[in-house]
Amino acid sequence: MKFSVACCSFLSLLLSSSVVQAQCEADVTIYLTDFMFTPNAVTIEIGQTVAFVNAEGIHNVDGTAPNNPASFFLDETQGDIQGVCMGTVTFDVPGIYTFESSVGVQPELGMTGTIVVDAVTLSDQLAALTQGGAPEGAQAWQSGWAFNSYFSSTFSGQPNEGWTGDVDLDGNEPLTVFVPTDAAIEALMERFNLSQFDMLAFVDMVPALKYHIVPGVFGAEELSDGLTLTTTEGSSLTITTDDSGAPLIDESLVIASDILAYNGVIHIIDQVLAPAGYPAPTTWDIIANSPNHTVLKQALINEGLVETLRGQPILNDNEPAEGPFTVFAPTDDAWFAFAETYGFGSVNDILASQFIDDILLAHLVEGTYETAALSNGTGLPTYNNEIITITATGSEFAANTAPIAQPDLLAYNGVVHVLDEVMPFSFPPAEGTCGAWTLNLTAGGAQSNGWDGASLHVFADGTLIASETLISGGSESFSVPVDSGSRIDVVYAGGNSSGGNHNFSVLDANNELIYSSNGSVATNTPPASVYGLKPCGEAPTCGLVEIEFTDNSGDGWYGGSMSVYSGPNLEANILFNPDFNGDGFADEDFFSQRSVYVTVDEGEIDFLVNAPFLFPAECGYAVKNPGGDVVLEVTNLASGSPSTLNFEICATTPSGIDGPEATPAISLFPNPAAGSPRLQGMAPLETWQATLTNTAGQIVFEQRGVGNQELNVQGLPAGLYNVQLQLTDSRTHNLRLVRE
Repeated sequence: MKFSVACCSFLSLLLSSSVVQAQCEADVTIYLTDFMFTPNAVTIEIGQTVAFVNAEGIHNVDGTAPNNPASFFLDETQGDIQGVCMGTVTFDVPGIYTFESSVGVQPELGMTGTIVVDAVTLSDQLAALTQGGAPEGAQAWQSGWAFNSYFSSTFSGQPNEGWTGDVDLDGNEPLTVFVPTDAAIEALMERFNLSQFDMLAFVDMVPALKYHIVPGVFGAEELSDGLTLTTTEGSSLTITTDDSGAPLIDESLVIASDILAYNGVIHIIDQVLAPAGYPAPTTWDIIANSPNHTVLKQALINEGLVETLRGQPILNDNEPAEGPFTVFAPTDDAWFAFAETYGFGSVNDILASQFIDDILLAHLVEGTYETAALSNGTGLPTYNNEIITITATGSEFAANTAPIAQPDLLAYNGVVHVLDEVMPFSFPPAEGTCGAWTLNLTAGGAQSNGWDGASLHVFADGTLIASETLISGGSESFSVPVDSGSRIDVVYAGGNSSGGNHNFSVLDANNELIYSSNGSVATNTPPASVYGLKPCGEAPTCGLVEIEFTDNSGDGWYGGSMSVYSGPNLEANILFNPDFNGDGFADEDFFSQRSVYVTVDEGEIDFLVNAPFLFPAECGYAVKNPGGDVVLEVTNLASGSPSTLNFEICATTPSGIDGPEATPAISLFPNPAAGSPRLQGMAPLETWQATLTNTAGQIVFEQRGVGNQELNVQGLPAGLYNVQLQLTDSRTHNLRLVRE
């Protein structure tokens, strides 16, 4: 399609000068009298004419100011009351013109004027797109906003001082602009994992936009098959056509064409154009779009690492995100060879194994390490706390002996190095001295997301030996080797989920149930972790006690911890908001209430507490014996000592007494107590002496009594107290009392 002068005035624009005519028939007339233009300010459309008539005095019309879009000048004349036609000027170049009568001191006396030449510019048309002015089905307000944000002066026909690139523009060139739809922009934001604001501030936004701009005017009819257009970014666009003959711009379909402006034309397209040679959006995109990494792609999906590798810590500084990443990416052939080398029946057996997450994390490094930053002996710490050792021979590199076949595939959140081999992996022994335990993970209901980011961590004597999660609904099992004498902790970390439909169970080497969690959908309760399990059937002499942690502030004991000792033995080291994977972010959500179970033996128990950083007065804990009765309760960790020492949950049965005649458990009720608590479990005529000590070990109260009598402690301040009961047969019994 060719554009006429009447359509868009491109020819006049290219002349870049105004035409002075001798006659005074014009769209607008300006009169000159002594020291005045009347009117002295007018607004006209592009292509209109202005006549200047001198009615009094000697004047000229000087429009040669350096900032005028074009220059004009009318010679000096003597005016009279009839009006002398000085001439007319046609304004074909839009912009703001200033003019004056430059005779003598007339400019200083105020004989000046302004003409504004308005026109529909590319900037105007782009602004109209942001206000819903796009053709039906071709909304493109986000692109219109982006183009005008960066190049509004150029699209308005003015020089753009910030314009740099392969094609320099001074504002006078007509342009063809290919504008992606909102749907295309939203797809791009999803691919980059960025919001609108972060996308607008994208580091390579300027060259990306310039790739959509072509010097010259190309209407839809001129976009013919095989045409090549050089963009202002410097690269070229290739024009093809679809089956219907509609033009395709680098395979992007033109869905609305020929949106005209005096200085160019706009076509709306259904995809964002991407110049070659720029990084991929994310490391995940490199892997997902590679035909040689289908196994790695599936493994990352199965292990829930897709969103991790889509994180944008560089482009998006508004939200915490992991990365950037260096990914060592084995090819499909590398995975097939790995399966054969290590005795797996197939690659699918590797993907289903409990070791796949560790294998993947061993190929993932935090930080961007291109080969230019690598040398022989470079050590890179991985996400599973191992080290990748780089060997370099000339320009050839290997990672833990696996050759790098294709290095330096760049993304905006890191780099990918393609490997010809899977790095060697040290598989742990299948069994320990007590065989292997099996852990079953289940997700209740129709939850398709499995544990939705939550995970289960197994520790042996405080050392992490396994971490697993459930990616999809249903169930999954894994095994861990266990040794005699070890202390096994199985810890649930909440991730992004409340855990109300999550549960797990632990079975010993004989497939007998050791522990089953108690997550509940009805009460939105996550499954309870368990600490201190003993392999080889070493059952605790007291049993499992429940510790319920409370927090009325909702900050979840942030930074707090509790260690539980049964006699001299550490049974549990309970951390809150832990960072199991070492990424710098807590793996467990804040909570207002959470329970765990701990194995304890008969005798004295110590609960050593580090109070949380935030609102310790709002935090507390309660301990239930194996029968489910509350035997200890602390409601305020800021009052007195938060720890409880020498507490007896399960008393050893005295010799010679068994069955129903055994001594009942002695306790205080109520506890905590605002008034006087009463002893429970005493024989009716049993005499006793109670000695109360505070957390500093000072004796603060003594009382003698008989049977289930009250302790008269109303005068004691709030806090934690140890109560030692001396009984008539020289037996002693220790209790804890909390005064409110």
